[in-house]
Amino acid sequence: MAGIRINTGSGIDPKMVDQLVEIEREPIKQVEARKKTIVDEQKLFSDLKGLVSTLGSTLNGMRTKADFYKLKLTSSHPDIIEGTVDNNAPIGSYELEVRHLARSHKLLTQSFEDKDKTAVGFGYMTIEKEDGESFDVDIDPDRSTLNDVATQINSMDKGVKAIVINTKEGIEDSDEENYRLLVLSEKSGKEAKVTIDPDTTYLEFKEQITGRNLEMLFEDVKVYNETNKVTELFPGMVLDAKKAEPGTKVNIKIDYDVDKSLENVKKFVESYNKVNEFIEKQFQVDPNTNKAGVLSKDNSLRTLRRTLQSAIQFSLPTGKYQTLADVGISTDPKTGNLKYDETKAKQALSEDYVGVSKLFIQSDETVGIGIRMSDSVRNLQSQQSGVLPSKDREYKHILENFDKDIAVKNRYAKQKEESIRHQFAVVEQLISGMNAQGQVLQQRLGGMG
Repeated sequence: MAGIRINTGSGIDPKMVDQLVEIEREPIKQVEARKKTIVDEQKLFSDLKGLVSTLGSTLNGMRTKADFYKLKLTSSHPDIIEGTVDNNAPIGSYELEVRHLARSHKLLTQSFEDKDKTAVGFGYMTIEKEDGESFDVDIDPDRSTLNDVATQINSMDKGVKAIVINTKEGIEDSDEENYRLLVLSEKSGKEAKVTIDPDTTYLEFKEQITGRNLEMLFEDVKVYNETNKVTELFPGMVLDAKKAEPGTKVNIKIDYDVDKSLENVKKFVESYNKVNEFIEKQFQVDPNTNKAGVLSKDNSLRTLRRTLQSAIQFSLPTGKYQTLADVGISTDPKTGNLKYDETKAKQALSEDYVGVSKLFIQSDETVGIGIRMSDSVRNLQSQQSGVLPSKDREYKHILENFDKDIAVKNRYAKQKEESIRHQFAVVEQLISGMNAQGQVLQQRLGGMG
């Protein structure tokens, strides 16, 4: 009798179960793909927001006179005196003469053969400053070398400094030793005088340098200062006296810093163009795919472009320089970018700094481009009504919905997977049972042969 062929297993390919489970996950993959598209859009939009933020920061330096104006101080003799100015300094040229530099009061002791072995006394000495403040320096007999006394004075932090100096006087004068203690006021000026009563010490102090104030002539008027840095002559200017040159007239000129101002103008043009180029790229159609950028259908880009283009269209009612084009900034009709002619811009600022500044800042007569565009950017960034935060919220809402949808579909797919695997397990058990019965039947039929 011909044998009966019976499977020894279920015969079900395990890969088929995995394939069915994968089919059930297909809707999740579709949602995840749409989510990735939105995430990519959101990243691009975030890049655009960064460019707009940079433009806004640049415009903040062009809103008002205090923002836009840049001044500089030049000295005819910077080796004698130089300085710095801020926007509060008065424009003009001024004549100075440095007669005496300020210097600190200095006292010097007699010489000693060493700095760290010989005792210079014990007990205390009194140090008195010109303002009436005095303090005692206690000298321990066991710690009374020049180094010890200097350390003790410096540790008290009273505005008086002590230094042990090695003069090597002994090589010139056999009657002198090499080491001396130099005590000096940490402040300069006539009022920084220091008086020392050595009392029970062996120290003898003599005046090495008398404290003195800075003395200058400013426009033939005598001016004094406790230090060589003058900060209060008039608002907005700091002078730094380097050396005294009696009889030498120094001319200092405070004027507009055209080059510094041009740096801000150039930054504005560059940051504006980066925003414009980003937007323009989104609207360009790729010849290979015949598609525009992923943000090309986003109305917020069109709103942003219109807002910036509207703000840039501005002119002054009077004056030689009435438009940006007059000062070297023109618009490319093909790309919308700003073209910058630095030579023309420098010439315009050099000729009429105040007039050109009115194109950008808010003045008594007009509201310039700087503040107009700055306010426009701030409106776009407004959390309450701005286009950019609104778009951010839209992206956030869409992605949250995607996440919820993916979570629901994941739960459903998990349930379907469990159901499919359970059903195939049941089928496999049935087939395995049938195979076992077939084997028994085969054995019996074989025995009958």
